[in-house]
Amino acid sequence: MLLHTREKTLRKFRFALVPACLASLSAVLVSFASLLPAFGNAPPVRIAVVPAGGSGIEQEAVDRISSQLQDMKDVVISTVNPDWYVVCNIQENTNQMSGQIRYNGTVTVKTTDGQVVSNIAVQKYNQDFSLSPGAPLNKKLVDGAARDVIGGMSERAIIPLQQAVQTEMDTREHVINAGQDADGDKYDEAIGLLAQVTPDSTHFKQVRGMIMQFQIEKHCLELCNSAQSKAKQGRYAEAISLMRQVDKHSKRYKFAQGKIGAYRQAISHPH
Repeated sequence: MLLHTREKTLRKFRFALVPACLASLSAVLVSFASLLPAFGNAPPVRIAVVPAGGSGIEQEAVDRISSQLQDMKDVVISTVNPDWYVVCNIQENTNQMSGQIRYNGTVTVKTTDGQVVSNIAVQKYNQDFSLSPGAPLNKKLVDGAARDVIGGMSERAIIPLQQAVQTEMDTREHVINAGQDADGDKYDEAIGLLAQVTPDSTHFKQVRGMIMQFQIEKHCLELCNSAQSKAKQGRYAEAISLMRQVDKHSKRYKFAQGKIGAYRQAISHPH
């Protein structure tokens, strides 16, 4: 039962920005791309580690970062339907006349819609002072600069990635649990969970939209309950007035419209 409920919640959830006051809850909730794993936990973060230009040294950086991520909890390395891209970019700038050897490396983590999750930069500079006219740059110095940049990129990128993954997993758990609470009309609990999502999450704006929608649903629930209470007392005009205030984007809108028709009929045909 718990697994089924979590699957249902995940099918509704969608990480896309939609103003909650203009769209129904179904517009901000839709399916995750990945399947729900056992025990109803949030799905892992799917990460594609790729070279920016396809060079050999970029691929070395890709391999090192991938190997560090491989055994990380809540991470799946895959280029199929990834949640994030880790883009490794290395630029080589050598000058045979001056003997300067410079490598600039960056690791950019971004979502499929272009949000930057983290970005680190590493630079390595060597100088070949033994250069003679027409001779190539010292291969050892060139290779050493490349290795230092590759090592620095893989070392510096991993901690921000670990932190970002933890933030993402926390967000997913909050959304799943909040969705379950909202399905049971426990809106205060749902809002309380979503309020814990910080601006560090790439889904912060979407979660704010969900909070707004849950607030609308809470208000509409109160209106419906109050209206039905009035109707039981035979105060149909008051009940109709309350039902008319139910937001058209609320999941209770059709219910409210049906009750309005029933209350009007009750007024027209009193017992």
